[in-house]
Amino acid sequence: MSAAVIGIGQTAYSRASRRSEWSLAVEAIERALADCGVAPGDVDGLVRYSYDAVDEAMLVRSFGWRLRYYSQTGYGGLGAPAVLAQASAAVASGQARIVVCYRSLNGYSTTRYGRAERSLGCAGGEFVARGDRAPSGAFAGPYGLLSPGQVMAMWARRYQWEAGIAEQDLVRALSRVAIDQRAQAQRNPAAVMHGRPLNEDAYLAGRVIASPLRVFDLALETDGAAAVVVAAPDVARAVATPPVWITAAVVGMFAYAESISVYGELRNGPTYREIAERLFAEASVRPADLRAAMIYDATSVSVLLGMEAYGLAAPGTAWRAVLDHGIGDTAPVPVNTSGGHLSEAYVHGMNLVVEAVRQCRGSSSAQVERSGPVLVSSGPSAVVLSP
Repeated sequence: MSAAVIGIGQTAYSRASRRSEWSLAVEAIERALADCGVAPGDVDGLVRYSYDAVDEAMLVRSFGWRLRYYSQTGYGGLGAPAVLAQASAAVASGQARIVVCYRSLNGYSTTRYGRAERSLGCAGGEFVARGDRAPSGAFAGPYGLLSPGQVMAMWARRYQWEAGIAEQDLVRALSRVAIDQRAQAQRNPAAVMHGRPLNEDAYLAGRVIASPLRVFDLALETDGAAAVVVAAPDVARAVATPPVWITAAVVGMFAYAESISVYGELRNGPTYREIAERLFAEASVRPADLRAAMIYDATSVSVLLGMEAYGLAAPGTAWRAVLDHGIGDTAPVPVNTSGGHLSEAYVHGMNLVVEAVRQCRGSSSAQVERSGPVLVSSGPSAVVLSP
């Protein structure tokens, strides 16, 4: 194997950090380096999200680095698997030996990613509304489709129609995802929703954001940062922490897959399944071999779609699998064991990567007893990590 994750770090997750995103990024990276005992001066590579306001030059000044390699990955949620793929490729090609990957954002106190970002601008004397954060916003925005939650509610309705799901069963499946992830957050002291359990009655009492999605179906808007350190095999074997190997990675892209879209395939469609098959073939594992799966959960329906895309359920059946087994400890493959974006924090997938590493190390607060690799997936991008 060509590269491994050797260090993980995160800040406290909150709704009001009262700190700069730069400060948060530095803390998460410092914790990741301390975790594996790597001196800051040994870092020679950096991969970041293009959405991140904290850029390479800022961190070079903070840590005194002399980088030989740096890169960026776009599209927010697709970035978590992509940063590991890029870091692994940089190490395998000899462009770097120790690469830091991070995401830092004040996602509640500054930029509200779940909010309908819209503006009224004068174009030829006419006022035009556009959905800045809804993909293809120039087409969807004028009709009021402005926020990710609205788009994903349409995914849920399309999924319901294509699978022939009764309204009651859809609501029960979505609620089970939210409730099971909240239960895992009760075992995770770092989770924003730790100490705030959720049951079905409370879920159903939650306000509807965009039918059929209620408030508990949407990711938390969070302030915080998370980071990982990726290293060459000889470095990985020399540090005190157990290496977690990047076994395989895919970073897919095709029309309308780049972000949250009402156009193109639903995210359990054949192209997504083909990407997953390629990933598992490269990793020489089957979905049933997984210890756990971290599926990007901007909303609860994303978990159902991701389960079907990555082979944890046949197309059109994840809702039934969730009703039968849930996604917690009793599931054949537990999902989002830290509480995920719905109940731990929303750090654009990097907190899911950190949890995947903890599962591989055996140090998760909701440790899965079975052995095997861990999947981190986000739409057409994914990575398999192995102890």
